[in-house]
Amino acid sequence: MENNVKLTAANIRYLLTMKAFSDADKPIRNTYLANYFRYKKSSIHAMMKHLAAIGMIEQDENNVIYLTEKGSETAGRYQGYYSQINAMMQKCFPALEERENAVFALLAEIPEHTLQRLQTNSAD
Repeated sequence: MENNVKLTAANIRYLLTMKAFSDADKPIRNTYLANYFRYKKSSIHAMMKHLAAIGMIEQDENNVIYLTEKGSETAGRYQGYYSQINAMMQKCFPALEERENAVFALLAEIPEHTLQRLQTNSAD
């Protein structure tokens, strides 16, 4: 199911990182994200506020962050898209230093209904 909210490259990067933390059974906290990304806590807080507003995360009374069902499903889909585009970019541009940023930028700019074709084309 396609998400109605247009995600930015930063939104996608955060969702995939939080999914990785969640999949590894690591609690997600603003401090951990600030250390991981090397961002100020205020930047992390602003992103968490935005992701909560669009229904991707929730925070409990102990300030532990959880992906919602919508957030987890969205992150799962985008992880698949990321893997496919990253593999193509690695093959075509093996020396590209900023490949990760390029992949996130593409993911943010290509509508999800178009990204879904990656799954269809990879099954052929």
